[in-house]
Amino acid sequence: MRTITSITFLLFALISCKNSLPKKTLQKPLNVESIIGEEGETVLIGYVNRTNLNLPEFQTWFKPEYENIKIPEGWSVNYLPLAENLEFKLFLGTWCGDAQRELRGMFKLLDLLGISEDRIEMYSISEYKDSPLGYEKEYDILNIPSLIFIEDGNELNRIVEFPVESLVEDFSKILKKLPYEDLYADF
Repeated sequence: MRTITSITFLLFALISCKNSLPKKTLQKPLNVESIIGEEGETVLIGYVNRTNLNLPEFQTWFKPEYENIKIPEGWSVNYLPLAENLEFKLFLGTWCGDAQRELRGMFKLLDLLGISEDRIEMYSISEYKDSPLGYEKEYDILNIPSLIFIEDGNELNRIVEFPVESLVEDFSKILKKLPYEDLYADF
């Protein structure tokens, strides 16, 4: 009887642990406003998710950057605990060359940190850096992409437009809560 109870407890523990792990599921694209930009490109405006960025018109710039970023071996193991309770706000523009260059590297680091899509709120703005909801004004977004690290509902720090050193180094400093200022901090 004791063996059956032990086995039952072990099975329950294994099932519970397995079910508590974050699941990597591809979300459905959000219903988002799109317009044609000044150069004929598709511009998404409003709340988006990663699936919105997996559309064919964005794959030419979205996919290669993810695969090309090099992360030091063991980086995620060291920083995973530091990101456990963080949430993120990401402001981007599908028309923006800086966003096209930096987004996939940001996503690769977020993926390595185990950040599920429900912990990343993404908002795409127009070429005029505005949107119908004006959400970008609440966060003083002037340059994109802007990735804001949120801890307990408060802004911890942000990476704006491009990294100061590299994405890996900038993420590392922010996660360790070391002194870090984005390139526009003095403006």
